[in-house]
Parts: sequence; C-alpha cells; structure tokens
Amino acid sequence: MAALHIVSNGPGAGKTALAGAIARRHCAGGGKAAYYKPFSAGPNTDPDSDPDVAYLGRLLQDSGSPKSEAPAPFPQTLNSEGGPAGLSEAQAGAVAETISALEADFDLVVVEWNGPTIPTIPTVPESPAIPAGQPTLLVYSAGGGADAATELNSVVALGKAGGENLAGIVINNVPRYRRREMGENMIAALRQRGLPVLGAIPEDREMLALTLGQVADYLGGEWVAEPADPDLWIDRFLIGGNIMDSGPNYFGRYANQAVITRAARPDIQLASLMCDTRFLVLTGGEPPTEYIRVEAQKRGASLLLAPSGTLETADALGGLLEKAHPYGAHKLARFTELAEGCLEGGLDGILARCQAGADTGRDAG
Repeated sequence: MAALHIVSNGPGAGKTALAGAIARRHCAGGGKAAYYKPFSAGPNTDPDSDPDVAYLGRLLQDSGSPKSEAPAPFPQTLNSEGGPAGLSEAQAGAVAETISALEADFDLVVVEWNGPTIPTIPTVPESPAIPAGQPTLLVYSAGGGADAATELNSVVALGKAGGENLAGIVINNVPRYRRREMGENMIAALRQRGLPVLGAIPEDREMLALTLGQVADYLGGEWVAEPADPDLWIDRFLIGGNIMDSGPNYFGRYANQAVITRAARPDIQLASLMCDTRFLVLTGGEPPTEYIRVEAQKRGASLLLAPSGTLETADALGGLLEKAHPYGAHKLARFTELAEGCLEGGLDGILARCQAGADTGRDAG
C-alpha cells in the first residue's frame, strides 16, 4: 500500500484522530504503519515537541509499529485564506524522500498535512506535492457555521483539487441541528458531482472532553487536592447553585463530570461527590472544609480553587473547548466507534479504497 495523505479545510478538523484510527486498525490487521507529519503547525515550532507526533508515535509503538516521523521545521507564510502558501521544490523533494524511505520499511505510511489546501509546489505550475497514485483523504469540518451553499462549494473545490488521488471525503464535526442538512443533503449533492463522500461524523461530546490539567492551567487555579492523573478527562460541567432537584437527580445524571460551585457550599459539594463527580471547581476564594477534603480524597475526586466567582468561571470555560485535543485511548476508541458507524465501509473500507487507489497509480505508472 502506498502512502495515505490526509488533508483538511483547516486546523482542528479531525485529521489526527482519523490518522490514529486508520493506523491502529491497519496494525490490528497485522500490518506495519508509520506516521509522518511534514511540517509543524506554526512558525518556528520545535518539531520534536509536536504533540500530534508524540501521541501517534506512542500509539504506533503500542501497536507494534514503532515509527513516527517528526515534522520538519517550516516557518509557514500564509496566503489570503489562512493556509500555507505552498512548498518550494526543495521542500517538496525532501518530503518525497522521507515518504519513500518510510515506504521501504512500512506497508502503510499515514501522512498528515497542515493547512486548508491540497499541498502544491508554487514554483512549478500544477505540480502536486502528493504524487500520483498516493491516495488522499479530505477531512472537512462542518462546525464553521457557514451556510449550506457556501460549504457545498468549499467541499467541491477542495475535492476537485485532490484530483484522481482523492480516495474519499469525510465530513466531520456535524452539529446536532445540522445532521439532516449535512448528513443527507450535502452527501447527496456531492455524490451527484462525482465526489467520493464516505459519510458524515457528528460532533461528539467525548471528542471535546478536557483533562483536569487543562482546566486547571486555563483557569489559573490552585489545587487543594491534586489529581493522581492530571490527564483524567471530563466531558461536561455542571453548576452547583440553588438547584430545585435533589442531589442524585441533578448530579447523578452524567458520568465524567465536573461541578463548579462556591467553596462556602459544602452541602452542594457533598451532594455532588456522592454522585461520582470527578472534579470540583471551588469559587469565591475560600478553602473547602476539612470534611469535604476527606470525602474528596476517599472518592478520588480532585479539588481546585478558582480565582473568580461561579458565573465568571463558567463563562471563562467556554473558550477552553477550542483547546480540546484528540489524544488518549478513550478518544481513539470513541472516534473509531464513530467512524465505523458513520462512514461507508468503516475503517476497513477506507483502507480498501486506499489500496485500490495505490494499485491504480502503480498500474498507470
């Protein structure tokens, strides 16, 4: 199988999650997979600290394919659309050499590109950085809020830019209120235009989950009871105010939750701790009572003192969702589940399409 290239309409579209799911499935079937990210996400980024490479490197090592290629440092220039202006011949040549070297040792090389366009070499007209016969997947994030006609035109333009290499289009992050519009109407319209749409994956709360460490760092809070595992994740916040429901009815509805409440309300804190709350964010500037400290320790819950009030803290957390990342075994499992249920043929179907595309490219060559 040749290299599989993954591109998108912008950052946060789901390329890394899809790359991880595909690579893991390939390894589970007895194959050997490598991951390569040609360029870092931002100007002058240290390639050795790229979190995508670190995550997928560990994932492949755990799967029996210990290879993940660090991205080359690339101070990107931006075009009017916010994406990379393009690759020079020297840069494209270096990328091609790296991919070829990986192909010699691995039967699948997953290549993740940054930016909203299919990579091209600007100094050589219509000369693609992705060689013919190397299949490409386009991940299109539908969470941008554009109207349906604009999004359709955008997907069509990106799909056509992929040319004969385009093995499939995955529409991702479809909001609940747009599932019919994006999951049925958009797919039908794209297929009428001859584009290989694999399906639409809905926006999912688990994929937007945050870690305890992320919340603490973002709020600038002070730990009262530090978590044993700062990477433990939560996927929803509840506000513990003057609620009318009983504690179990209100706090017992969800797993993997955090509760934001005043430090001076031990009654609310205790009610939430009785319902498997993982994380209490205490506001108002006061320390919790000793009883709450003991109960939190017994139940493995973490306590954080936030510097502001309850409503201010809740409002501040709205900006943290942008920092959600795809790293972690639970997110890999959840994305795999979503891909299997929403994409035509699931992950095995994607691998089969890519194999067919690679075979076609070799025959044409």
